[in-house]
Amino acid sequence: MPQTAIISRRALENLDKTVYTPRKEILKARSLFGSYKVPAGTKVYTYQTMTARGAARVLANRGTDIPLVDADMQEASQKIITFALGINYSLDEVQQAQLAGVNLDSTQAAAVNRGLADFEDQLVFTGNDDAGIPGMTNIAGMQNFAMSTALTDGKGNTNDPKVLLNELKDAKQQITQLSGYADVKPVLALPQAAYDALDVPYNDYQPTTLIQLLQSRGWFSQITVVNELKGADNKKDMAMVFDNSPVTAQILDAQPVTRQQTEYRNMTYTIPYSEQCGGLICRVPEAFVKVTGI
Repeated sequence: MPQTAIISRRALENLDKTVYTPRKEILKARSLFGSYKVPAGTKVYTYQTMTARGAARVLANRGTDIPLVDADMQEASQKIITFALGINYSLDEVQQAQLAGVNLDSTQAAAVNRGLADFEDQLVFTGNDDAGIPGMTNIAGMQNFAMSTALTDGKGNTNDPKVLLNELKDAKQQITQLSGYADVKPVLALPQAAYDALDVPYNDYQPTTLIQLLQSRGWFSQITVVNELKGADNKKDMAMVFDNSPVTAQILDAQPVTRQQTEYRNMTYTIPYSEQCGGLICRVPEAFVKVTGI
């Protein structure tokens, strides 16, 4: 049957020129820790920590019993792994993209960068069992602090604010009472639900939230959400209090995201991208506190 309409349906369509993408989680590892760089291709990073101690005492006239300084040197190593992600498209797709004015390289490279960054964040926070690399949530030798009062009750209501503030102060003191850490302001990292539980008014008469009170007291350098803490304690949520100074912890970087040689086979292009990283180096594990019972 012949088409008799003067205006086609396509002409009545409104084509939105914006390409929408879903919201993605904000990555946190690089904002919390600095970088320690080693040459590309390095497979293992080894570092040494030294603990020196000595106590002077009164020396009697002509005395020879002079106390000596003692120093312990400890060595630790961490692996560096290579992880990769690639782009793949056919000759037809290249030609179609050119006709449509779409830059395939930039569009897919953004997805590659995001995919590698997601892996990197997971590596820093939870480690990689296959490679034997620990993450922030499972560092050997970290301190443990169990809250006696959870942030919320069984109905999801925030518990006594005064008690919670004192509990978080006690968790912070696990670090500030370490020798040499008295002036440190650690980071308080929380899963989203725990952060929301503290983002409520102190009471009916004081609209300031618990988060704001914690910030005003200056106990922590920052209070932030780290979603990898959700279910990290045997399927239960946990929090972390830690010093993020370069002496204590850094991200071990060997090679940034690097585009490798393009492969062309059977009318198909493949472009691999790779990165080399060893996750989080934790030189002072006792400056990390695992907070459970939140």
